[in-house]
Amino acid sequence: MSESLRYQKQSAFAEDEKEFLKLAKKLRDILKLEEKVKAGESLAQNQLEKVNSKETLLKEVTALAGKLPGDSDVLEKTQDITALLPATAVQGIERRRKQELERRQSREKKQEEERRAPVFMCRHDRPILGVCVSADGRYLFTCSKDGYLICWSLEEKLLKALYTFAGHTGAVFTLDVTSAPPLLISGSADGQVNFWEGDPARLKPLTVTSPKKTLEHGGRVRDQLDGVLPVLLKSWGFELGKHFLQRSIESSTPAMIAVWNASPAGEAEKLLEIKDLPGKANDLQWGGGGKLKLFSAHDNGYVGVWLAEAPGSLMKTIKLHNAAISSLTLSSDATTLVTASHDKTSKAVDVSQPATETLATFELNRPLNAVAVSKDFQPQKTGTVVLAGGKDARDVTRAKDMQEDEFEAKVIDSASGKILAAGTGHFGPVHGLLSLPRIGTAGAFATVSEDGCLKVHGLDGSLLHSDTLSPAEQRNACNACTASLRDYALCLVTACRERLGRLAQREMSYCCPRNI
Repeated sequence: MSESLRYQKQSAFAEDEKEFLKLAKKLRDILKLEEKVKAGESLAQNQLEKVNSKETLLKEVTALAGKLPGDSDVLEKTQDITALLPATAVQGIERRRKQELERRQSREKKQEEERRAPVFMCRHDRPILGVCVSADGRYLFTCSKDGYLICWSLEEKLLKALYTFAGHTGAVFTLDVTSAPPLLISGSADGQVNFWEGDPARLKPLTVTSPKKTLEHGGRVRDQLDGVLPVLLKSWGFELGKHFLQRSIESSTPAMIAVWNASPAGEAEKLLEIKDLPGKANDLQWGGGGKLKLFSAHDNGYVGVWLAEAPGSLMKTIKLHNAAISSLTLSSDATTLVTASHDKTSKAVDVSQPATETLATFELNRPLNAVAVSKDFQPQKTGTVVLAGGKDARDVTRAKDMQEDEFEAKVIDSASGKILAAGTGHFGPVHGLLSLPRIGTAGAFATVSEDGCLKVHGLDGSLLHSDTLSPAEQRNACNACTASLRDYALCLVTACRERLGRLAQREMSYCCPRNI
């Protein structure tokens, strides 16, 4: 229904109500005259004519009453007039009004369902919080505050959004994917762990898919998979904060670490639960050695070392930072744990020995949210460490000490500690880093940010993949589809949509409003 037509109907309803009220006033005048006649008073000729027009007015009022909208309260406000109408007419009017109201409510419900229905996302429209890679290295998966997960193809420089995973009702904080069989797992603010089909070859491109299974975890959920034991899921929740006060008040969820055994079909069994934590766990990593361990990162600057098997006892605490530890990663040989902290430093710790000696410290000029290391990383010897972060989005506009490179991901030489390169392009704090050793000539890394963008840089700083186009690429793309740059935002809803309909998703994504 067009806007003009909708407003015309609203105006017509208002006129009917006004006309009804005018006729009601005339009927009340007639009733007063009839009272005078009963009292023995004589009426003038014009007054008698008014009294004689009562039946005609009642017919007009009855007809108008049938035209009133279902949500009109005019009849309720003029019950003295409604009482004059024939009972059968009133019953018919009420029946029609009820039917109209039910139809209207049904339309509104359907519109609301359509508005809330999952849609295919050509890219995220809110901050991206996590990223992982498929076992074959051909696809990236991301999760976002918009509640969706997206699978991306790395086939071309412009990342193609192939599949949308919809099923969470809150921000999706984290995700991971197993190798064989592929199982995608996500954790959200809605307190759920969802299990999805993780093999893109088994999904239809450009579609929305639903979870295979859902696990009610409680609290905000973050999860990570063990690369050696691909069906072992570890997730953790923490006490709901001020953004979820109503649920926190009703049923507070304490900080905890839970280890689950998950089957390829998404069936999960809780193996152990650790509740004796110093606070929420910001990140977790599996640890090897003689016994399977867990490393947890906390706001008090400590790393906890836990036995990952029952009873899940605390083996050691390591004080490393003066502010919250936001992220953890392990070297490829699992002997070195590397941290990222809001105190602007990163530390490499030897976790192969009980002494857990700090082997190296790396420092930048901004709070650190994420860390990744190259495949050949050895502290103070070989390889590189990648660090990224930036001030919290809510502090950016009023911060006086913002750096020009605040949101760049820095590639640091492990041996010298010098910055070798930077991954640029984000205009918000970086929330996640992922090492991609099989991409590029010497390896690469993916970054996800508050700006809602996903980028892949080589360790030399070159941009290898991105979900957005540069201004020059936008112009070239627009010329390719014969539209002007000014018409970009209309491409998907006007004639250009027909031209793009037969093109690949790459061309279609050129016209997303984010690229304008």
